[in-house]
Amino acid sequence: MLIEISNKFLVICFFLSCLNTLRHGYYFIQAYLLYLSPNEETPVKYRLSNISLILLGISIAYILSTLFTGITLK
Repeated sequence: MLIEISNKFLVICFFLSCLNTLRHGYYFIQAYLLYLSPNEETPVKYRLSNISLILLGISIAYILSTLFTGITLK
């Protein structure tokens, strides 16, 4: 019972990590395209706060570890 609940919690964490990584990827691509556009006088740089950068790093690390080891507990 406890393992089933923790497996569901790990799947939810994986889903949230994917959403967080996709969100930052979208913002990065958007800022990069605005940076390359010739119409913009002052290009907007992609900046992250320290907390956001730490959460992005944890999300990427969790996604990579999940890809190599899997989600479920035994």
